Amino acid sequence: MPPELSSRSGGSSALFDVAFGSAPGRFPLPAASDPYESWYRSVALAGQGRYSAADVELRRYRPGSSELGSLHASTRASWLRQVGRHERARRFDGAAVVLIGLTGPARSTATAEARSDALVGLAADALGTGRFGLAQTLLARGEEHRKGPDCGELWRPALRAAWVAAELAMMRGDGPTALRHAESASALANDADSLRHRIKTDLVLAAALSCAGQTERAHDAARQVAGAAAMHGLLPLRWAATMLCEGTGNVDAGMIGSVDLAAVIDRRGGSSVD
Repeated sequence: MPPELSSRSGGSSALFDVAFGSAPGRFPLPAASDPYESWYRSVALAGQGRYSAADVELRRYRPGSSELGSLHASTRASWLRQVGRHERARRFDGAAVVLIGLTGPARSTATAEARSDALVGLAADALGTGRFGLAQTLLARGEEHRKGPDCGELWRPALRAAWVAAELAMMRGDGPTALRHAESASALANDADSLRHRIKTDLVLAAALSCAGQTERAHDAARQVAGAAAMHGLLPLRWAATMLCEGTGNVDAGMIGSVDLAAVIDRRGGSSVD
């Protein structure tokens, strides 16, 4: 279990295992019993594309700390990015920064995690709106915050930063750099307990292969990601991987197309994320 979260989960949270562990497709989910479990539950629901239910869950408890309040804001921003609303996401990532602050040493791993999430989120927002230089600066700032004594074993913030670094290189058309960052993400994901994060990392690698001109490998990798995401109930990742399949060739017989998957996401609340 990731050290940044283990002290909160009691080591046995079923909701934690859906959000950050080996059972991302479990549904229906048990009820949350405290604010952190409620956050796990909202993360898990969004990973399944159940955005309306995730939104209701995220509002169920008032965050009891600045760290959790910041993570709430970063989480909502990530949902907005998933449906293409980067400018709106930037407001929530900005709120996440305000809530956690960026001055002084981190009080705990929770503080370090929240700071990194906020900065990496802002970098992703900048990337999505074409501000590549700002994205690079924010990624560098986030890396500085992950070098503190409380950050040595934080796999999740470092993995998210590697995803965004790979995506930035892709947007710049730099295939070799995209592959390098995607492969770094794969190395980090190998040590992660989160199946959802490992599947997302495989998707980033598939996209980087496409950017590097390795279209056949990218198509095969995207097809495998779509299959894994379907098997584990991760609808947003399945949709994204299917779009990459379509962009690098054709979907296999029996695969549901990206337009139909997007319609399912809309029915689950994707079009109303705010």
